[in-house]
Amino acid sequence: MNSIIKIAAKITEELSQANEKSDAKQEGIQHTKARLGDDLKNKRKNKVMHGQYIINIDREFINEEDTFLWLSKEDLKAETETEIVAAQDQAIQTKYYVTKILNTETDSKCKLCQKFDETVDHIISACPILAKEEYIKSHDRVSAQLHFNICKETGVQLDKNR
Repeated sequence: MNSIIKIAAKITEELSQANEKSDAKQEGIQHTKARLGDDLKNKRKNKVMHGQYIINIDREFINEEDTFLWLSKEDLKAETETEIVAAQDQAIQTKYYVTKILNTETDSKCKLCQKFDETVDHIISACPILAKEEYIKSHDRVSAQLHFNICKETGVQLDKNR
């Protein structure tokens, strides 16, 4: 709470120092917002695990605007959105999270393969045990849904017996 008050005081001071002209005030406000946004992004990047998703979207091949488009559609429950963001940020309680973030003295290795740290990324896409069947099943379900959506969009009739 104390740090929020300090931040508010700093913002008030910066804004009051801005020129009385409307353009200068607006420029000062935009500068302050940008600086605060950068500060928050940097704080998040410096966290042990929680900044991983932000670090990953800085890659060249990921379109940041498209990546967050689903957040602006408002068609998810708040709980679902929270779980997705937590998974992206590696903040789901995996064995790695419990060991490294909560600082418990437990083994961080995957329950299934016992070879790699049990992180969200490992569970979703890298565990050799899950790769044998579960990833294929998941891939098939996603492909079937995409096929259904494409057929629906293009007006192609689907055989109901399949």
